[in-house]
Amino acid sequence: MKNKNILFRKIIFIVGITILCALYLRFAWARYEKIASDEAIMLAQSLEAMVQPEHIGALKGSIEDLENPEYFMTKQNLIRLTNTTKSISFAYLMAEKDGKIVILMDSEEPNNEDYSPPGQVYEEVDDLTKEIFTSGKLVLTEPSTDRWGTWISALIPVFDTTDGSVIAVFGIDYPATQWYANIWRQMIPDAIIVLCVLMLFFALLRSWSQHNRLKSLNKKMAFDEGLYHSVFTQAPIGIAISDGKYGIAKSKHSAIKINSVYEDIIGRKGNQIEHIKWTEITHPDDLQADLEKFEQFKRGEIKGYSMEKRFIRPDGSIVWTNMKLSKLLGDDDKNATHLCLLEDITKQKETESSLRESERSKTLLISKLPGMAYRCKYDEKWTMEFISDGCFKLTGYHPENILNNRDLPFDDLITPEYRKPLKKEWERILANKASFKYEYEIKTKNGERKWVLELGEGVFDENDEVISLEGIILDITDRKEVENSIRYINEHDMVTGLYNRRYLDYIFNKETIDLSSEKQAFVGINLNTIDLLSLSYGFFYSQEILKKVAEGLKSLSDDNHQLYNTYVNRFVFYTKGYKDKAELVAFCNGIIHMLESILTVERIGGGIGIVEVDDKNMYNLDEILKNVLIASEKTIASYEKDFGYSFYDKKMESERDREEKIRRELVKIAGEDISEKLFLQFQPIYDVKLDRICSFEALSRINSDELGLISPAEFIPIAEKTKFIIPLGKQIIIKSFEFLKRLEENGFKDVKVSINISAIQLLRNDFVKEFFEIIEKMQVNSNSIEIEITESIFASNYDVVNSILSELKSSGISISIDDFGTEYSSLARERELNVNCLKIDKFFIDKLLCLNEEESITSDIISMAHKMGHCVVAEGVEEEVQLEYLKEHGCDKVQGYLIAKPFDADVGIEFLKDR
Repeated sequence: MKNKNILFRKIIFIVGITILCALYLRFAWARYEKIASDEAIMLAQSLEAMVQPEHIGALKGSIEDLENPEYFMTKQNLIRLTNTTKSISFAYLMAEKDGKIVILMDSEEPNNEDYSPPGQVYEEVDDLTKEIFTSGKLVLTEPSTDRWGTWISALIPVFDTTDGSVIAVFGIDYPATQWYANIWRQMIPDAIIVLCVLMLFFALLRSWSQHNRLKSLNKKMAFDEGLYHSVFTQAPIGIAISDGKYGIAKSKHSAIKINSVYEDIIGRKGNQIEHIKWTEITHPDDLQADLEKFEQFKRGEIKGYSMEKRFIRPDGSIVWTNMKLSKLLGDDDKNATHLCLLEDITKQKETESSLRESERSKTLLISKLPGMAYRCKYDEKWTMEFISDGCFKLTGYHPENILNNRDLPFDDLITPEYRKPLKKEWERILANKASFKYEYEIKTKNGERKWVLELGEGVFDENDEVISLEGIILDITDRKEVENSIRYINEHDMVTGLYNRRYLDYIFNKETIDLSSEKQAFVGINLNTIDLLSLSYGFFYSQEILKKVAEGLKSLSDDNHQLYNTYVNRFVFYTKGYKDKAELVAFCNGIIHMLESILTVERIGGGIGIVEVDDKNMYNLDEILKNVLIASEKTIASYEKDFGYSFYDKKMESERDREEKIRRELVKIAGEDISEKLFLQFQPIYDVKLDRICSFEALSRINSDELGLISPAEFIPIAEKTKFIIPLGKQIIIKSFEFLKRLEENGFKDVKVSINISAIQLLRNDFVKEFFEIIEKMQVNSNSIEIEITESIFASNYDVVNSILSELKSSGISISIDDFGTEYSSLARERELNVNCLKIDKFFIDKLLCLNEEESITSDIISMAHKMGHCVVAEGVEEEVQLEYLKEHGCDKVQGYLIAKPFDADVGIEFLKDR
């Protein structure tokens, strides 16, 4: 762009100076032409005096004038004029005659061919000449041409002295060539001046151009030098300029001899490199080859050379380089300078080494594969183009047997059932350009079937056409056997060999349920009571019984009655296609008959629960099996016979929903430190001998916003099952202690509070510690505390429970066994229990109203308890006759509606005050 601007300015200057010079010459020409014109006019005016108007007036403009002396005298003057004035070629007089311009006379001799006789008409006359006769003005004509040549004429009118009219025109002719030649001669100095100016201008222009070029060259040289420095210093390869034979000496032609990359490659700075020879830092294995090529290079046998060589760094490490050497300047050995380029290829060499190692490893891996690597055509027969040596071990055929289908194609090895699926899978994979993974079976040369896993992918050309298939085929026969074994374990119960709950989930979720075409139901058999056999006869005995039951149930299964072992001691029939409930009942009776044949002798029973699949539960197997369990447990609880069945109905659903609501209430209560929804009522216990209230039993209640008042008989079992009894129990203990504190504050320090403790609470490792911490924190008297536990707690944890009770009892806390005589009772160990009191269950007290005194055993229980050192509390006393009986037989304390119903804490304190 800059060069274009300079050229444009040059053109402007040249055009401008040319125009100025042309204008100058034009003005000079005009000036000299004006001078010549003025001189011609002045000469014509001066010569006019030679012509006497009187003589001219005497001329007639005809041949007759030749005899006229005026003609002769005037003509002689004209001849003499032309002869004496070289610049004038012709002189003549013209007159107007009869409307024409005629020659009166001229300056030519009569014998001259250019002579015009008097009266000759001037045919070439122009309007300008004619106009002189009317205007009377002197005229200097432009160059005009006639038969005599091209002339510039000065025409001067000759006036009549009498009237002043134009009687003739005196003319003198200058040859045009001579006229302009005179002007050009006068222009020579000016032309020389212009030429000198032009020469000076072009000299200056050339000088300016050379200056600009020199300036441009300097800039280019500076740029090239900067570029050279930039390339030299910033090039990604090492560059060195050497003048020495084996060293790197400072170059005569450059201030820079080594760039930083070169220094980094060989691990030395420039000042260190100058004092060493490259032969000293070249790896010994590369030195000889390098020296031989360098000598050839020095002798001019080769223009340069390149080689891969190693340098030794100061720390002893090796750097691989690609070195290129070539001449830079000079031809002789003394003045020659060469250029050395180094490229660090250490990583490339390491990569090559890694690739070689990878190739070796790949070859080793392929040879050790439990199968074979392959490359085949994408055709109907899977024509093999390459097969690894593992082919023989996998198929029994050598690679050459299968290559290019020599003896048989690979397709023949694939078992028939997998050929079409395999092709379809490859079609799908290749359409998506994805990776191929497929398991199928092949048949080996000896007829053995093997499971293989094929992993591969397609090879495509630039047009996305499949060229071939590549991959590996692995022998997974052992893995398949393990998988089948795992699948069996995953889908079957190991004791009974039946399908398990996991497989039932799979079958149920896979099937599309259409209740309009067939009915479906689940029949569950609950044999949890079989655990009692384990307690009596051992685990393996109960397992053998369970296997017999499974075999018996299996005999009842068919396509419409699929049997599953869904949980420990629980079985389920997935029943389809039955007509009505009657058919289900008949099927259940068949199950009962079979169970009784095996389990009656073992004196254990069970329950059967039935749930029909409907629109509400058809997609929820968990819900169905849970309802089956509920129905079966309901059967166990309600049937007097060993076996029975129950349909899950709306009542059970309502009970289940209520249990779920209670559970949610327990969640809320358990999440609070002290909940207002959980409250206590206290029922007084009457000391028969002392005739006073000796203690209160704390009875927990829940007041639900949704369900209203919930009794402990309803929520305690749920709390124990969900383990919410632990946080609830703690709140009950705290609230009981608060009532005890109020009793003490009101002066009733000798009245105790009795708290029911669940087995789950008592058997926790930190129960005793936490219980004592609450006592200490609330500052209550441990002697005023009673704990009630059920006798069933001793069934399997006798020693542990007894040890805990001993620790509590030693601190002054009283221990009572609640509901004595209804559950676990062992008179042999009763004496060893660390308890203070036995509470006789209401069941025995109620019998006092319907049995004779001789038939009742309540007195015997009281007597036995006293003999073992325990006091006795009778529960559920509601009639005076019961109280009298108990007094008569020495019962220590009574509790029941006859004394008082349970009431709130405030009412309890007022009750004591009133007594």
